[in-house]
Amino acid sequence: MTPDLNPFATVQEAPSTLQEESPGLRVAFWTLGCRLNQYDTEGIKAAMVASYPVEIVGWQDSAHVYVLNSCTVTGKADQECRRLARQAKRRNPDSKVVVVGCYAQTQPESLAKVSEIDAVVGNTAKEDVEAWLPELLEGEAQFVAVEEFAPRPAFDSPLIDDFSGRSRAFVKIQDGCNLRCTYCLIWKARGPGRSRSVQDISTQLQRLVDAGFHETILAGIHLGGYGRDLEPKVLLPDLLEILLERFPTLRLRLSSIHPNEVTPLLLGLFRDNPRLRPHLHISLQSGSDGVLKRMKRPYRGQRAWDAIGNAAQVAPAFGLGADIIVGFPGETTAEFEDTRRMIAELPFSYLHVFRYSQRPGTTAADMGDQVHPETISERSAVLRALAEQKQLEFETGLVGTVREAVVESDTDLPGWRKATTDNYVSILVPDTLETGSLIQARILRHEDGKLFAEVKEALQ
Repeated sequence: MTPDLNPFATVQEAPSTLQEESPGLRVAFWTLGCRLNQYDTEGIKAAMVASYPVEIVGWQDSAHVYVLNSCTVTGKADQECRRLARQAKRRNPDSKVVVVGCYAQTQPESLAKVSEIDAVVGNTAKEDVEAWLPELLEGEAQFVAVEEFAPRPAFDSPLIDDFSGRSRAFVKIQDGCNLRCTYCLIWKARGPGRSRSVQDISTQLQRLVDAGFHETILAGIHLGGYGRDLEPKVLLPDLLEILLERFPTLRLRLSSIHPNEVTPLLLGLFRDNPRLRPHLHISLQSGSDGVLKRMKRPYRGQRAWDAIGNAAQVAPAFGLGADIIVGFPGETTAEFEDTRRMIAELPFSYLHVFRYSQRPGTTAADMGDQVHPETISERSAVLRALAEQKQLEFETGLVGTVREAVVESDTDLPGWRKATTDNYVSILVPDTLETGSLIQARILRHEDGKLFAEVKEALQ
């Protein structure tokens, strides 16, 4: 039940210009980090709009409340969160700034020291808007709402009817992680692994299809672990088979997955179902057995080689991306070379290269033999240069081919709009179709680092 609350108690004390701009509560959102965070932000918006007369405004606008959904994968993400919070308060000193999400869950004391932040709300409470929004608006003092996860938490996420500002929607089907890799805080930030029911996923997808989305991305913290906790057990390939049958026009894409979860059964689904987008993002991290062991990853280098090589054989120009961490404690020159060689020899289409970041509370932060920052910078530069070369080779190889694509955002080039192909490549198409349109595009040329294409056919 909605509490007996005047949600404008603090708004009445705001400058008169704000009162004149909107009769409702002006709320701005910003999301840092992964696709799950983006889905969660939409869930918080939906919960807020359902309970209060709210106007959603842009982050750069003057608002009564700024909601910053945080990430804590790296120290840089933490720093960016603090910067954005201070920026919001400078924009409107009378506003309320609340930081929610992963950084809030794992390091609430650190955020509470930032004077510009009015509330810190962890992942365990962030979607319970009716609990924290009244306290934010009515209270004078900063407050922290962070609790520990239950040992076996239930999957709990609101249904959303739209995905504002996006042509492709994300759907959270799994949350949490049980692996506890030595460099990672996400198991603390997100809690134990848990899966969304098939029926709830279907209901969510139907809402998005009804809203006009032609492609959705299935996301999870440990996506490949989906369904192991369900009764009866429904594993990821099982789920994909069900969804492909239930939604005969919907295109499905997976977010990141571990190499050991790229199984023959999963690859068979890609081979037999073109609506399952020919693209995988591999949570690889390293090509060295020694580094992977110290990271406590559930696979070794040869398993990763096999998975990526097998995926590349599924279809022509199958998109393959990966996350790589450079400079993990104890990483020797030989171990780095194992990673460099794997990247050089496997057909990646892009890479995300991260410098190792010490996270307080992780096992790796206390390991000896931390790699010198200059060495990390040098190795990162080598891999980024290699990644650019691999991406260029992949993209130029697409010239002359026809790919399905979803039309997305405008660009700085007049007359052109960005689109994303089925194998996860950005192309430029004439701006004659609306955002979200599904098309067949013929890729014409690679010029100035961009792929230009023509619309061969509008599909939906």
